[in-house]
Amino acid sequence: MKVQYAMDGLLDECLEKAERYRDRLDVIEIGEKIIYHESQNIIPKIKEMFPDKKVVVDLKFMDGGYNFSKEMFALGADIVTVCAAADRDCLEGVIKAAREDGKEAWLDLIGIEPRFYKNYVDISNELGFDYVCAHFSGPMFRDEPGIFARKDSILLFGKLPFNAKKVVSGKMTTEYIPEMKEAKIDVVNLGSIINRSLNADSMLERFRAV
Repeated sequence: MKVQYAMDGLLDECLEKAERYRDRLDVIEIGEKIIYHESQNIIPKIKEMFPDKKVVVDLKFMDGGYNFSKEMFALGADIVTVCAAADRDCLEGVIKAAREDGKEAWLDLIGIEPRFYKNYVDISNELGFDYVCAHFSGPMFRDEPGIFARKDSILLFGKLPFNAKKVVSGKMTTEYIPEMKEAKIDVVNLGSIINRSLNADSMLERFRAV
């Protein structure tokens, strides 16, 4: 399984972590918070620092999919994200931009209850998204066990016939590795667990071994 580092905190601290663990990271995500504070001009700088890593610009578009995607790709993004709840025109625009530029598109299921993930399989497969992300964040995922327990949701996600690579995100820890393995998850997105860790080497290797 590939490991993605979600840089969503203070830039200097995130860059220090990304550099420290660069050999154990496959993907670098530039989150909304960093772009908000540093502007989109940080994208080419980070791509220059990590030329061997795929860079995800995680702005979760809800409209303007084509134009915004083209702009992010021109700045050095390899992957852009769009909310699954966006309208078809936005989704198609992201895909069109990605295909024109030889880049990739990520469909994010943030804010959608796991029982409704199945409703997005057809459009994801029809449009040809490269990644689909089950995003276990927000109040609905705070309680474990429960109807939105992460373990059950990962397994449910894994059973759905998405053609795209499957990503899990949102408070992921090694506790969920058995479910990720069973669900054949392709990418795990890690943020705060890396930021809080004094030595994340062994943890990252456990994820990469899946």
